[in-house]
Amino acid sequence: MRRDPLDRYYTPDALADACLAFLRDTLHFTAPEVVYEPCAGGGAFGRAAHRHALHTQVSGCDPDLEAPAKAYFHVDPCCVEHWSPTPNPHGFILTNPHYTNIYETILTMRSLQARTDARILGLLLRATTLEHLMASGDPPYAIGITRQRPRWGGPGGAQLTSSDSCGSVWAVWNRYKCRTSTLYPMADWRPRGRHG
Repeated sequence: MRRDPLDRYYTPDALADACLAFLRDTLHFTAPEVVYEPCAGGGAFGRAAHRHALHTQVSGCDPDLEAPAKAYFHVDPCCVEHWSPTPNPHGFILTNPHYTNIYETILTMRSLQARTDARILGLLLRATTLEHLMASGDPPYAIGITRQRPRWGGPGGAQLTSSDSCGSVWAVWNRYKCRTSTLYPMADWRPRGRHG
């Protein structure tokens, strides 16, 4: 699959909902007061946060000046490295990050977590990053694994199927708990079947 130059592959709403349900039902986190969505793109995580708790304040950033997320919440037109949202210790950073160099991206997102004092960092990653996550010196607190391969929405409504041979991982870093890297299965988030 040819990559979009701005890495615009938007997370399906049902997958973003499943990631927030994982935080609530499996890890027992209450709804966040503030959600930061760097790499906002289509805004799936910000919209999911509003569906789970209407009072949640959402802000994001994205270098794409036409990011669809702008229709749903405030999106600063910049890269995450240059973004400086207001810190909140009850905030959650939730995103499907750009995959250009995922290892540097994880470091950048962990830096954003430190800058914002956010309690939770949740990154939707390719399943192929699992080995790196487990071997890194900064593994996540918990990892949810979904066996279903996403179909990423792209510019103009294109549906692009993941090139991974299996599903995604939802890696969660908790600023206030030790890193145990517990693996959890995630429930199916879309109907089963060839076209589901």
